[in-house]
Amino acid sequence: MSDFPFLPQRVLAIGAHPDDVEFYAGGTLIRLRAEGAATALVVASDGGMGGRGLTDPAAVRRGEQAKAAEALGVGEWRWLGYPDGALAAGDPMRGDLVHAIRRLRPELVLTHDPRTLFTIYDSIAQPGHSDHRATGQSVLDAVYPRSPSPNFYTDQLGGGDGVRPWYPREVWLFDTATPDLRIDVTDAFAAKEASLHAHESQERVAGGLVDAARRIGAHWSGAAGRFAECFVRLRLY
Repeated sequence: MSDFPFLPQRVLAIGAHPDDVEFYAGGTLIRLRAEGAATALVVASDGGMGGRGLTDPAAVRRGEQAKAAEALGVGEWRWLGYPDGALAAGDPMRGDLVHAIRRLRPELVLTHDPRTLFTIYDSIAQPGHSDHRATGQSVLDAVYPRSPSPNFYTDQLGGGDGVRPWYPREVWLFDTATPDLRIDVTDAFAAKEASLHAHESQERVAGGLVDAARRIGAHWSGAAGRFAECFVRLRLY
């Protein structure tokens, strides 16, 4: 029996950078896919400020994201390519997010908590990222009032591509300091690690993604040998 509070048919995960969705919500996406949900991924930035000593970091990270998306098993993924480190909560990125929500019609959207200035793990502060906050705010602004209203971005509507107003049922905010929902991802953690290993350029930065994901997953689980991902659950109707 599933321990999810509800089981969506379609899920859209939106991260600021390549590796963000995998890091914060990869196990949850894998588990939702196993439950039968169609999953999709949007990456807002080009990742160009990540890695060390790369000639073309944005191209490297896009290639890594393709491998990570395959490891996650998402049905499709989209690369918006906005400059890393300069994301802003507004247009044109907000319009791109509205289009994705209207086209994919997710019942559940996963994204960053825009309120996260810092999180405490084992008494150590982890500062939040400005791109994460900007992405989370843009997603919430896209979810409401823009995506469900035909009065916003009217040029997106009326074509033959199935784009129409849409309002998700729930939004779960990851990368949060104040979770009220925890999902056990222990059984999905090996697949989550595989998606993180795909981001090879990041494994050489700050100790690597996998070790950090293990540490944070254990922190949120609070049980020996278990891993969890945490969210703020927003029920919209």
